[in-house]
Formats: sequence, C-alpha cells, structure tokens
Amino acid sequence: MRTTRHVVAHVLAPAVAALAVGAVVLTPLLVAGPALAAGADRQPAGTHRPVASEPPARVDFTAGVRSTDHGAGIVTVTGTVPPGESVEVAGDVVEPVWTAGDVDGHWTARVHVHPGEHVVRATSQVSGQSIDLPVRMLVLLPPAMAATVDGIARTITLDGTGHPGAHLVVRDGGATRAETDVAADGTWHVVLRDLAFGHHHVAVGQYFDGALNGGVDDVYDLSGAPAVEHATASRQTEHIVLDGRAPARSALTFTDRRGPVTGADGEPVVVHVGDDTSWRAELPIPDDVRLDVITVTAHDGADEIGATDAHVAIPSALTGTVEQLDDGRVRLSGTGEAGGTVTLEDESGTTLTDADGEPLRTAIGRSWELVVPRDALPGAAVVAQQRVQDVEQGALRLVLPGTSGRPGPGTGSDTGPSAGSGTALPEGAHRPTAGRIHTGDARATAAGRLAYTGADVVRPAVASLVLLALGAAALPLAGVVRRRATTRR
Repeated sequence: MRTTRHVVAHVLAPAVAALAVGAVVLTPLLVAGPALAAGADRQPAGTHRPVASEPPARVDFTAGVRSTDHGAGIVTVTGTVPPGESVEVAGDVVEPVWTAGDVDGHWTARVHVHPGEHVVRATSQVSGQSIDLPVRMLVLLPPAMAATVDGIARTITLDGTGHPGAHLVVRDGGATRAETDVAADGTWHVVLRDLAFGHHHVAVGQYFDGALNGGVDDVYDLSGAPAVEHATASRQTEHIVLDGRAPARSALTFTDRRGPVTGADGEPVVVHVGDDTSWRAELPIPDDVRLDVITVTAHDGADEIGATDAHVAIPSALTGTVEQLDDGRVRLSGTGEAGGTVTLEDESGTTLTDADGEPLRTAIGRSWELVVPRDALPGAAVVAQQRVQDVEQGALRLVLPGTSGRPGPGTGSDTGPSAGSGTALPEGAHRPTAGRIHTGDARATAAGRLAYTGADVVRPAVASLVLLALGAAALPLAGVVRRRATTRR
C-alpha cells in the first residue's frame, strides 16, 4: 500500500507544479485582457477603426513611341507594367536597354537607332509579353532662315526652310513671339512686329515627331535711324532736297559741319514724320561747298533713336561774260558744272538756233564758250541755261552789246562791269552785265523767272549815229571852204 501511494505522489507532484507555473504565466494576460477591451470600448467618438486595404489593381503591360529625336538618333519609348517588373527594349536598335516600372507602374526607355526603317521591341521580363513598335529615323536637317530688318517699321521678317510639316516656335530673347508650320514645299514665313529698338536674339526651334529636331538663331539690331532715299541739290532753286523714311511720329533734325541747318527764319529745320513713315525736307545750299554731308537724326521725344549721313554733291554755279569781237560776232563764255551743258535761250525760254537750225549749245569742261554771230541773237539779252544730266541747274541773263554802228567792244559778267578794253562809255552809262536767275519752280517759263539787269544802250547808240551822220554831211562843205582858201592865196 505504501508503495502504491508513493508512486501516486510522484505522479501528481509534477502536475501540480505545472498548474502552478501556468497560473503565474496566465495571470497577467487574464488581468490585461479586460483592461484592453475596456480601453477599446472607450475610444473617442468619431474615431474609425482601421480597415484592411484593398489589393492594388493589376497593371497591364503596354508600350508606345513617345518621341523621335532624328538629329540625335534617339527614340523614347514609354508604357506601363506592374510596379517593379523589369522591361527590356531591344530589337533593331544600337544597344538594348533595361528599365523597370515605378510605383505607379510607368516605365520609360531611350534607345539609339540608325537612320532608316526599324522595329523596336519592348518585352516584359516577368510575363514574357512583347510589343513591336515600328519607327522611322530620318536624316533631318535643321531649319534655316534669312531676315529682313526694318527698324523704321519696327519689324523683322523671317523667311526660311525646314522639314515639311514640322512645327516652328520663334522666340525673341527667350519669349515666344510666333509659331508656324513648315509648308509642304519646305518653306516658312514669319513677321515679328512692334519690336523695341536695340538688339534682338531670335531663335527658331523645329519640333517634329514629338521632339525638338534642330534649330537656328541669330542676333539682329533694330535701329531707328532714318533712311535717306534721295538727296539732290538744285542751283535752279538754290535748295538741297532730302526725302526718305523714318519711324512713325519721330522728329528729324539736320546738321552739317557748321552746326544745325537753319531755314529762312533762322531757326533749325525740324521735320515731323507722320504715320506713313515718309518725310521730305528742303534745306538751303551752303556757300562755297561742293560736297555737303548732312546728318539726319531721328528723335523719339527726348531720346535719340538713330542717325544717318546724307552726302550731297552740289553743282557749281553758272558764270558768264559777253564780249563783242572785231568781226562783229559775240563771244559768250564762263564756268559751270563740269560735264554739264549750256544752252542759249531767249527771254521767253525758247532755245536759240544757228543758221542750220541746230541749238546754240556747248558742253562744260573747265569752262564754256560760244561764239555766235550777233544777228543770231536777240536785240537786248540772252539767257544761258545750265543743265546737268538733263536737269536745269541755274541760268544767267546776259546783256548783249549793240548792233553794228554802236559803241565798240564791251564785256559783261555776273559780278559786275568787266575791265576789258573798248570805247569808253558816256559818263553815267554802265557796261552790259549778266544777271543770275533764281526760281522756286523749275517748270516756270523763262519770262516769269527773269530779272532785268544791265544798262540801256539804245539812246547812246542813236546819238552816235546822229553824230556820224552830221560828220559825213560836213565833209563836202569842208572841201569847198578849203578850195576857196587856196584860190585866194
């Protein structure tokens, strides 16, 4: 009996010990469990218990060509793939490229391709699915351009060539000013308007197949300097005439080596340019100047926006003298513009002719000279008209000597009486002179533009003829008186 009890005790002792240890281990959990449950029940109102997230939607494998840079020979391929999965882009390319999908399942790869027709293959490295993408790599030339800069109109006109169908973006200093497409014949045209004066960096980018495929740029200077289209000087009117174009609503001033050019009122000449940009100015011819340089300056308010020099060749003024020769002819001579001509006219503007009906005309070299029978000239005066390249460049009215039987040789000049030899004129009388003719209208008739100069020789000539007649009549009487005196001796 004792032996049996001893075995039972030994068997029960380990069981009791195990129960005691379990009670110690489980006691904190049994105590904490209700507390945690109670705490969960006491969460603030409005607080949501976390909900298990839904599994991400499956991303399909896709691929496509985003752009082709023909100049660099690069094709950019993009698509979708499950996040983290790898994609190989190979096929007819220079070297294969590997990439992987990002957290959103997007992937991008850039591969080099030779010019020509090719097939680029994108393959998912997980599913093994492949997509073939045909591409065409062109030998694409960059655009070209030529510019016409008009500072007066404040425009830059661009004409050029490019790839047909390409889209061009024109920028000035980084700011987009215009966009256009290249025409089917490869040409394009753009006008940039309302530009500020100064430097402009114009760049043209050519976009084709989704990429920038070449460009061209240049720097242009937009000046407000006026344009002088015509600059002429007229000895007929004694004025210099300038005309041309200048920025609209600008003011023009004129200076030469003596300073500001002044008008008849003594004030500096100022020309205001209208909206049509055209202008015209009449300036007096300066004294003793053969080549005048006039600076035309444009002003925008108080700002000077440009200047241009106008070079004007001023013809020499016509001079002339008159001399009666011993044989009864008349010599008319003087100086003028070399290369011009001198034509003799009467005071009504009609050209005088010789016995053969040819105009009385001569060329001007260092000087000019015409020897004409007195009978071929009018009675009182003749007009010497200077022409340079068929343009009238001043005239002189030359007073002629008397006809046969009048006082002997005499001369006239445009500066006053000549010192030439000849019979002395009666006291108080003047030698014939030459008077320069000025006109404000080159088309006016000679009669309307002549001013009389010189002395009236008719009365002295009549008196001389009377004296000669009396002398001739007295000769027979003198002979009779002489014979009587001889008889008496």
